[in-house]
Amino acid sequence: MLISLSIRNFILIESVDLEFQSGFTVITGETGAGKSILIDALLCALGDRMQGDIIKKGSEKGYVEAVFHLPSTMNIPHKYIEEGYIQATTDKDRIVIIRREFTSKGINRSFINDSPATASMARTLGEFLIDFHGQHEHQSLLNSDSHLRYLDAFANTDNDYEAYHEQWILVRDRVKKHEDLVRRRDDILRNKDQIHFALQEIEDISPIEGELEQLEQELGKIQYAAFIAEKQYAISQLIHDDDDSIQTLIGKVRAMLEELCKIDTEYDIALKELISAHASVQEIYSIIKEKQSDECIDPDFIQERIAKLIRLKKKYGGFDKVFEIWNTLKEQAHISEDIDSEILKSAETLVHEQKQLGIKGSILSKKRIDKFQGLSSSIEHSLKLMGIEHPTFIISHTQELLAISDITQMKAIIDQQEFIAHSHGIDFIEFWISLNKGEECKPLAKAASGGEISRIMLSLKSLINDMAGVPVMVFDEIDTGISGKVARKVGEVMHVLGSEKQIIAISHSPQISSLANHHIMVKKTSEQDTTTVKARYIHDDERVHEIASLISGTTITQSAIESAKELLSAQDLEKG
Repeated sequence: MLISLSIRNFILIESVDLEFQSGFTVITGETGAGKSILIDALLCALGDRMQGDIIKKGSEKGYVEAVFHLPSTMNIPHKYIEEGYIQATTDKDRIVIIRREFTSKGINRSFINDSPATASMARTLGEFLIDFHGQHEHQSLLNSDSHLRYLDAFANTDNDYEAYHEQWILVRDRVKKHEDLVRRRDDILRNKDQIHFALQEIEDISPIEGELEQLEQELGKIQYAAFIAEKQYAISQLIHDDDDSIQTLIGKVRAMLEELCKIDTEYDIALKELISAHASVQEIYSIIKEKQSDECIDPDFIQERIAKLIRLKKKYGGFDKVFEIWNTLKEQAHISEDIDSEILKSAETLVHEQKQLGIKGSILSKKRIDKFQGLSSSIEHSLKLMGIEHPTFIISHTQELLAISDITQMKAIIDQQEFIAHSHGIDFIEFWISLNKGEECKPLAKAASGGEISRIMLSLKSLINDMAGVPVMVFDEIDTGISGKVARKVGEVMHVLGSEKQIIAISHSPQISSLANHHIMVKKTSEQDTTTVKARYIHDDERVHEIASLISGTTITQSAIESAKELLSAQDLEKG
């Protein structure tokens, strides 16, 4: 539950500290007093995106801090424990402090238990702690596109929806690849001769990576060919080929040393050194001979090869591009040889994935359908509690078959039937209702007034919230379009909800406000050039006075005061 909310320099609020308790808390005040600013401050703390400048005029910095008490049994997203924001414990309750700081320079910082966090982290955590119902959500219920979202929340389809959606993305990607392949087939067949010509041009040369640089080095050596050949010949003569070559002389010296070694073994060392030197000289001779054979390369051949490589390089803008285009051309040439079989294979794969989408779509659809009766009965029961005596709530469900079969359509194949597949499934859902006995059901937008929409939304929210286990529900003017006995019925439902979880609601209704366990009054004051919003708890006579003002307006009559007392007394009797 929400324990406290501290606000400093937020919009029109200079300083507010509120301690919250369990049960149903109502927030009242004159129109324009700034009641919604309290809700906006709470949303701000929980990482919501704020429109415009949120800091109070004339202030340098401000903050909003929300403190929550989490029971040990409550499931918390594991990433908040892994990253050290929340203590890992299963046997102790936990305190979570979410804080948003902001400055006049537009700098915003979020913290979770004093550790820096992103606004997104705070917002995601907030979704597990509080369920907000804003005034705009009434209108969303009139749009049938939102109905499937409410049904899925009630049916707890998260896992099945995720499995379907992943398969839907896979099919979408397969469709795109198949369409690309068909387009490529058309392009390839249209340009088949050009592809083979370009491929032949590159393969006639068959460049090798780094070849141009190597050939240019070789050409540089050829420029010194005469000089190199002369030196190579001279070295060969000196080492081996002359009558007085180094090898001949070493041979003579070796023979003499071998004779000396027979007389004195100390000459063995000299003989070993000579043998080693002889081997080194022989190695030098081998290297020179090898280089002589390597350098018998035709310079005209090298120059011609370099010219071809340079021409290829210039045509395609670099060798990286040459090799990339070469590979592409080879692939296109391969496809052009057997493009139809490639497309057939792609089509078979796509149909298989569309059948898999059908399986997952059927599972998701069945889970939704299984909850139709439960949701309808629950909504009807809740609406009866809120003053609609004979409601009939039904869920219109359709699935659309493809009129013309097309493999590239986003479709789910089920028992050889092809259904249009949307990202949310194969189902079209719309809520229909009848509010009077004997009337036919109609779509919500045509059958329900503003007050009835408010009650249907309250029913949906309370049902879904029970499923999700969110401990706090916040309503911003849930009483739109209702008054009198109907408002009293709605207040009773909210009072009962408050016994199960924490309820915080902004209300203009005296019937609803009188049924709250706790009452916060918001007031706007103006002094000189400054406007300030203040909020505080009220009790006893002050509360009577505030509810009386909701009954009669700015001029509070004795009759209004008596009515306020009766409303509050009725609440006490109901408690008893």
